[in-house]
Amino acid sequence: MKDIKTIYCDFDGTITKKDMVNTFFEMYADEKWIESEKLWVEGKISSRENAIIQVGMLKEMEEKTLNDFINNFEIDEHFADFVNFVQSKSIKVVILSDGFDLFIQKVLERLNLKNVEFYSNHLIYKNNKFSIEFPHYNENCKKGAGMCKCSKVKEDDFCYIGDGTSDLCVAKKAKILFATKNLMKYCKEKNINFIQFNSFSDIVEYMQLSL
Repeated sequence: MKDIKTIYCDFDGTITKKDMVNTFFEMYADEKWIESEKLWVEGKISSRENAIIQVGMLKEMEEKTLNDFINNFEIDEHFADFVNFVQSKSIKVVILSDGFDLFIQKVLERLNLKNVEFYSNHLIYKNNKFSIEFPHYNENCKKGAGMCKCSKVKEDDFCYIGDGTSDLCVAKKAKILFATKNLMKYCKEKNINFIQFNSFSDIVEYMQLSL
């Protein structure tokens, strides 16, 4: 860890206890959103195409409903402690997400972590309706992601923390990888070295011993 200057971290299912985007669609989108999700999982459409389809299925929503959803969503209780600890060691934390900036920004504000850099897709909420833009789209992304995580990593030696499908490409390049859930299963199948974690308290404990 002593050579690591930046830790890149996934958001949905990693910082949040469940996938925030999928939960949002489960609660507020036309039930056909799951058909698009299946096509994406099967590799028949890109994650960018999937996001466009699914956001188009969201129902009109009052602002209070949106804010209540975000403010009540469960976050790893130890994430803020993790950020404060690594920043005290002059290590930068950057969130890379193929999810929605609106969710990430409000969660960071809730945790009083407004100085954490993040990159994601741009969810637009206007007149009770939703649309999406992709300011970090990379046409060379092999996964067709809305937000290409690999394109945002500038160092050879970096640490990555993640849990799922959108993390697969960038996880292979990490010098130190913390993995859980589906990313952990993938690493086991492909013999990729990783450190298992259940919460950010596990990561802090590891780093306290290695920094």
